[in-house]
Amino acid sequence: MFISFNIFATDIYNKIFYKPGLHMELYTDSMFLNFEYVFLSKYSYMNSSDLLKYVWAQDRTLIGGQMYVESNYYTHAISSSNAIGLLQLKPIVANDLGIDNLFDPIDNVTGATIYHSYLNKILQSEKSQIAAYYQGPNSVLKNGINSDGLNYYNKVKKAQKNYKNTQIYSPMLFGIKGNVSQNYLNLNTFTGLAYKTFEFYSTQNIELIKSNITKFNFNFGLLYFPKSNFALGTSTDNSFFLRTGYPWNQNIVSINNLKTLDSFYLNLENKNGLWLKLYINEFFNIITGFSVYDIKFGVLFNSNFRIGVYMSL
Repeated sequence: MFISFNIFATDIYNKIFYKPGLHMELYTDSMFLNFEYVFLSKYSYMNSSDLLKYVWAQDRTLIGGQMYVESNYYTHAISSSNAIGLLQLKPIVANDLGIDNLFDPIDNVTGATIYHSYLNKILQSEKSQIAAYYQGPNSVLKNGINSDGLNYYNKVKKAQKNYKNTQIYSPMLFGIKGNVSQNYLNLNTFTGLAYKTFEFYSTQNIELIKSNITKFNFNFGLLYFPKSNFALGTSTDNSFFLRTGYPWNQNIVSINNLKTLDSFYLNLENKNGLWLKLYINEFFNIITGFSVYDIKFGVLFNSNFRIGVYMSL
């Protein structure tokens, strides 16, 4: 009898927030080798000139140049300080400004425009306004522009001078994951992309036991995320999903046929490098560990009393 732990079947709905590039996960216990490769790419979403039509009361070339400095025109950029989107606004600032979804380019640019207007009103100069966007308004009011604020101002003004209409990019992903044991293989491939306030996914699964195909299916999923920290969706296997929290502290609940809890996924990351992943379906699985730069090391525990090791990069 084979009991494979496809540990993060639900976390496909979290991977859209990975940094662009190739990501790898390996985890193994006494019975299975589990692997996953995800390539997160970008696709052209819209022209920056079209997006900048939503800017008012500010020079559009200023906002266009600042987008290059902050995110290189990538809608799902997330900084180490948890600033989000094209113009790297923090959730607490977005909440104060009444902005719902920082991953939505229009919302993000609208929020940055409002914030710039607020900074200009209290600081009364463009230089202080731009420096305070990075340094913080309280710091500029109390201590004046420091070296970090001045450096940021110079970078933004240089980018403004060089700004030309360009492309805004959003994420798309391609991945493969599998569970391997003697005479057993469970293989999943998946794709996804974000568009405005929607995410689209497809998954394909095949299971082989002693070279015989015992399972083969396709599945498609759609998520609607009106807020940065809230999304809901459904898939063609009659599952319904609820995703809450920001990418660094996020949980995903899957309910089958709106009747039974199918799975629960939780991802927690601490700024000190500690992290935890919890996945519950018919089994209980937990991985916890620490990060060194972008490499994660961890230990896996599951309800079948198997202990394993985990690494991702």
